[in-house]
Formats: sequence, structure tokens, C-alpha cells
Amino acid sequence: MKSKILDIFASHNEKLISKELKRGEILYHMGDDPKGFYLIQSGLMGLFHIAPNGKESFFRIFAKDNILGHRSYFAEVSYHASAVCLQTCKISFLAKEYIDEHFKNHPEDLRPILKRIALDLGNAEIRIAGLKDKTAISRISETLIFLKLKHPNYSWTRKEIAEFSGTTVESVARAMTQLAELGLIEKEGRDFHILDQNKMMDYISEQD
Repeated sequence: MKSKILDIFASHNEKLISKELKRGEILYHMGDDPKGFYLIQSGLMGLFHIAPNGKESFFRIFAKDNILGHRSYFAEVSYHASAVCLQTCKISFLAKEYIDEHFKNHPEDLRPILKRIALDLGNAEIRIAGLKDKTAISRISETLIFLKLKHPNYSWTRKEIAEFSGTTVESVARAMTQLAELGLIEKEGRDFHILDQNKMMDYISEQD
């Protein structure tokens, strides 16, 4: 899907609108109607959902060449979460009218995109099911490995790690202290470094 949508952006280069967001700025809010597709040229975006009781959940991270807004566009529903800049971002935007026109003229482009969306949905369901069966320290350990490998230059807050792993800030603090004492990670201010990924994976297996 990514390569296909990137091709669509490239073919409409003269119609793109570019903008830069700083950390903490909102790209779009939960409840907004989709206006088109967003392509991240650089930086990191986080997808957050705020429940009626005010609880904030951190869904996932988007980095360079990731697309946002396409699922709501195809579903014809408002955004189910807010997109927040985690690290200064450069964004390209392609308006809905040009996307509608493209798919009208090139309906064959729809199939690979919808296939990728369906696969992503299946992976999300598997991940949710897996979270229910794992201990808190296992979920946190896996999250630390994932976040550090995927975005090694970003310093994750304890709150972000907790939201991504489905735990609490207190659980993350305890787990990171325990992992540091075991020599599996090294804490440096609010950042951390994984000292031995293989040993950490072995430790995770022992916990479940």
C-alpha cells in the first residue's frame, strides 16, 4: 500500500500542500472529517484517542513515508483519533478532490491499498489479543525493544511507553528499574538504551 500511495503523491506533486509542525502541534483532531491524505516527509507523528472519561490512549507511531488519514477517507467516517506531532514534522497533503479524481481514473489502484488496510486490521487484532495474555513487564519490555528499534533517535517519555504498552506510568518506571538492575537496559536521563536485545527477549519468554 505504501508504495502505491507514494506513487499517487508523486503523480500529483504540483497539487500537494506542504507544512511543518512542531512538537505538540495537532495535525488533525478526533472527530474531524477527512479532507485528504497526509504524507510524512520527516519527523514523527503519534495517534492518540481520548475516551469520553478523558482517558488518553496512544495508538501508534508514524514516521517518514507513512500515510495518515486514508482509513477514514475510505470508510467515509470522521477521524477516530487525533494526530499529534512528536518530533518536528514536514507533511505533504493531497486534498480529497484530487484523490477522488485519481481513483475514478485509476480504479486498479484501489485493490493493493485496500488489501494492505485489511492486513493491518488483522495484525492489530492479533496484537490486542496478545496483550491480554502477557504480563506487564513483558509488554513493557517488548514495547521498549520495538520503540528503540523503530525510532532509535527519539527519547520516549514514561507516559508514551505506558500508553503504547497498555500499562501505567508507575508500571513502566518499576519495569525499567528492574530491567536496568538485570543489566538488560541502561537508563540515561529520560532515555534508555538496550544493552543486550537477545538476553532481553529470553527474559521476556521466561515471564510468560
